[in-house]
Amino acid sequence: MIDAEELKRQKARQLRYKKPIAKDLNLDQIQQDLWEIQEACEEVYWYTVSDDGEDSLLNALDGDEDEAYEFKMMFADLSAECERMQQDLEECWVPKCFDILFAAVTDGDLLGWDSYEGDYFGIGYKDFAQDGAKEKLKRMTKDDLIIATAQCLRIYQAYIGLRYRYDSIKAAIDILKNQNTNYLQTVKEIERLYEEAQLTGKWDEYSKASVEFRRYTDALPQEAWIS
Repeated sequence: MIDAEELKRQKARQLRYKKPIAKDLNLDQIQQDLWEIQEACEEVYWYTVSDDGEDSLLNALDGDEDEAYEFKMMFADLSAECERMQQDLEECWVPKCFDILFAAVTDGDLLGWDSYEGDYFGIGYKDFAQDGAKEKLKRMTKDDLIIATAQCLRIYQAYIGLRYRYDSIKAAIDILKNQNTNYLQTVKEIERLYEEAQLTGKWDEYSKASVEFRRYTDALPQEAWIS
C-alpha cells in the first residue's frame, strides 16, 4: 500500500507539466546568468589591473596602454549593464507569460516545477507540456498576446546581447590568463628541477634533472632573463 508521502510525491511529479519552462531560457536562468556574468566581469577586471594580468594584457597588445585601458573598461561596462538589466527586470514590466511563451516554442528541453521536491526537473512528455503552454497563450486576447510577445522578445534580445558580448571578450581574457598561467607553471617547474639537480650538493650536468632543467631554460625567450 502506498503511503501518504509517496502519494504526494507521485502527484507532484505528475503535475510538473502544468508549469513548464524552457531549460535554457526562463526568467530564473536569465537572472542567474546575469549575476554570474557580472561577478565574472568584476573578477576579470580586477585580474587585468593586477600586476600579472596587466603585464599579460600589455604584452598581448604590444604595449598599447590606451587599448589595454579600453579592454579593461569593456568588462567594467558589461558588469554595469548586467546590474542595470537586473534592476530593469525588477522594476519594469515583465509579462506573466514570459516562461510559458518560450516553453511553448522552444526546440530544447523543458523543465517542470515539482512542489514536493521544491525544484525543477526534466519533463519527459514534452509535446503534452507544450500543448498545455500553447493553450494558456490562446486564452489571452490577440492584442494582449502581441504586446506581451513584443516585450518578451525585447527582454530576450537584451539578455542575448549581453551574453554574446561576455562570451566574446571572455574568450580573449581566457587566452591571456592561460598564457600567464603556463608561464608561471614553467617557472615553477624550472625551480623544481634546479632544486632536484642540487640535491647531491653539487651540480651534475648529466643527471635527469639537469638535462630537463637545460631543456626548459633553452626554450625560454630571451625576455625571460631580463630582471
